[in-house]
Amino acid sequence: MSTTEALREALAAIDLLSPHYRALLREKLPEAIEVALRPPGPEGSPTKISSRAEGYTKTGETFGDAAFDLSRVAIRSLPSAWRGDAAETAGQVVQALAAQSSAAMTAFGGAGAALTEFGEKLTQVQRTDARGVSLLRQAAKAIREDGAGAEARALQMAADGCHQRLKAARLRDGAAEDAVSALKEYTALARASRVDSPGISPASSVVLAYAGDRNFTADPLAGLLTPNALERGSQLLGKLSAAERAAFDKMLADAHTPQEAAYLWNALAAGYSFADVRAFRGVIHPHGKDLTWLSDHLDPHINSRNTRTGKGGEHVLTYRGLHLIRDADGGFDVGRIYGQNKNNCVSASTLVARAANDPVFMLGLTTGEGPAAVDGAKAGDDSRGAFRDRLVSVYNTTDAQYPGGKNGSELFTKELGPTAGGAYRNHNDVDTPAERREYLSRIESAVNEGKPVPITVTKNDNGDRGHHEVIILAAQGDKLEVYNPWGYTRWVTKQQFIDGEMGRVTGADPNRGHDDPTAVALPQ
Repeated sequence: MSTTEALREALAAIDLLSPHYRALLREKLPEAIEVALRPPGPEGSPTKISSRAEGYTKTGETFGDAAFDLSRVAIRSLPSAWRGDAAETAGQVVQALAAQSSAAMTAFGGAGAALTEFGEKLTQVQRTDARGVSLLRQAAKAIREDGAGAEARALQMAADGCHQRLKAARLRDGAAEDAVSALKEYTALARASRVDSPGISPASSVVLAYAGDRNFTADPLAGLLTPNALERGSQLLGKLSAAERAAFDKMLADAHTPQEAAYLWNALAAGYSFADVRAFRGVIHPHGKDLTWLSDHLDPHINSRNTRTGKGGEHVLTYRGLHLIRDADGGFDVGRIYGQNKNNCVSASTLVARAANDPVFMLGLTTGEGPAAVDGAKAGDDSRGAFRDRLVSVYNTTDAQYPGGKNGSELFTKELGPTAGGAYRNHNDVDTPAERREYLSRIESAVNEGKPVPITVTKNDNGDRGHHEVIILAAQGDKLEVYNPWGYTRWVTKQQFIDGEMGRVTGADPNRGHDDPTAVALPQ
């Protein structure tokens, strides 16, 4: 039994007692006080935690200085003797190291701040618990005293003391959850260490891990490879034959840009055979120097770096510019090109989440070419109209129409499992705030790795009931990033998820529309 549960039971027992029944009170209150004093006090040294936090903060500052210096070297100070490919490669490594140092600055600085806050809260918790223990001991003494009102005073002190201990236990649990959540998020920023494969040099690992759309980035939402993709690629690389491994290494070495190399790695990490990866490379290599082409055709850019919640925080997914559709008056409106086309939110959300981690599938959607080519338009036609036709085609032919229905887990496993590295499982016991809080840490762990988490949100507005499937993509600070298959991403707070106030994902009011999470599908 947890400390919180034990103190709740003790408080319930105390609340049942009354000074009007003096004999019973004198018999039962000492027993309840004993139960309330039994759980140990909150352990930990705020002083030691503060010292560790200070060390992390100083380390973060050192990495910040290194990131600044490396950025200057990459821009201005490469040796003049380096020219052509040698200079370009060296510059890429230095820029990647600058991004890695910037990520380390964020990680250590954030960890220091998280531990500082935890230490401050622990100090408050220990003081609160100590007050509760003192009151309970005074109550244990007072109940043995004679005199008018002794029983009533003892009962009040016992209740107050138990309340104080329970308050401290809840504060401690919340502080610990917040600290663990923050530390998990910052740990995931150490991406280069996830590349663990003989033959991949430390410098190459850093270049892969911090490659972004146009340059190198410390922002996990802007990186081309997730921690899970980096690790999965390493694992699957080790399963190739010697000849395949040599050929794949050559593909990476011959890549025109770090971005091309990152997409090749991601294709392998998504579970494709070597033959399929080679075929994928055959389509993208002629465009390897064209970062705009790679970005447009291989990444849906589902993540929003604007973490503002509520109005104005919406990130609409686009493809090669705005998608214009003709309105009823003969004019044009901006359409949401990724939006579901009918009641197919499960497939529409799942498939876009897959595309975010599977560049081979994304290539099939945008061009109709490659090992995962999609029907719906002529192969090679990469226009917005052709892309939309293929997207609608795959939405409609995917076998799942109801959120959390009999095919829910099967669809998630089939479409998301290869990139996640395993099967998904639906959990339908997330109806209450307590249940959602229990699942939150597992959701955070999954998305920090780059594994999307489908959830069902339910509405019940004056009897108007309905279900809708959305995808949790990321966790940052106190927020969760959610993709709505209406074609956009929005952020909500973790507390809104816990409290069933996610209405802003589908509307303007957090307490209306599809606001209540009722099911979650997690990778196993």
